[in-house]
Amino acid sequence: MNFIKKHKLAISLVGVLMLAIATIGTIAYFSKSFTSDKNVAVAAKFDVEAVNGNGETIGNRQFDLGEDLIPGMETIEAYSFQINKNNTTLPVEYMVNLEPSGKLFGNNSPIELTLQRSINNQWVDVDYSTTFRPESDTESYRILVDWPHSDNDIDFQGAKGNIKLEVVASQVDPEEEPAGPPYYTGDIIFKATPNGSTRTTTNKEVNFYINDQGYKVIEVTMGDGTSDFENKVGDFKVIESVENGTTWYRVYTDKEYYASETQIWRTSVVDTSTNGVLYFDKTLAPFLSIESQVLYDWFLAN
Repeated sequence: MNFIKKHKLAISLVGVLMLAIATIGTIAYFSKSFTSDKNVAVAAKFDVEAVNGNGETIGNRQFDLGEDLIPGMETIEAYSFQINKNNTTLPVEYMVNLEPSGKLFGNNSPIELTLQRSINNQWVDVDYSTTFRPESDTESYRILVDWPHSDNDIDFQGAKGNIKLEVVASQVDPEEEPAGPPYYTGDIIFKATPNGSTRTTTNKEVNFYINDQGYKVIEVTMGDGTSDFENKVGDFKVIESVENGTTWYRVYTDKEYYASETQIWRTSVVDTSTNGVLYFDKTLAPFLSIESQVLYDWFLAN
């Protein structure tokens, strides 16, 4: 009887031990898994288009000058168009190219073609052999045709020619202003007088500081440039002052008549609505525009 009880007890202990071992072998840490599938990747849109005055994409035979060209005529606007970025968020640059051909535009032709771009509501001549970056989502352009009198006008009577307009939009790398000093500008545009020329330049060294009187000073150096801006305007500086409660910005230049104290160019209006651009706006259309993000940020901070 005792043997049987002991035998049962031993079997029971073995069973308990085996159960304990089985239980220990199945213990696991908490675990969860998460899955996200069917995620859509979409490439950025490149939706740039050039359109005419009716909003239609430009194509062949968009403008026809007919027999409107005569020596001594007033300058005419042959064609106007816009370039729209639409939904494009990528950085882009444009090239607008004019290619005249035919006898009318041949050797020694007196006909002059001018491409202009609207910048801050001012028409500025564009060198159509270069590329440039848009300043807004919609850029406006126009083509002017002129025939000033010359000694060989008669040679071109009845002559015909063709004007090819090509607009190329290309994706580019983001434009990063180099660290400084020295710092460099983007585009500089200066229309000094209501009836004077609008002159442009770019990539000029700019220095800025607060002078001993506590006023802002901006200095722009032309360097080795040889364009019309360098030759006719030269180095210039903008100096802030306050007179009778009004803040003025005086523009001193190395050249032209407004370089002196008696003929100084000044304005009290600075438009900062375009990020990265200081636009000194004078009455009756003159203006000075300086593109530089670091200058813009400093000007607003001071």
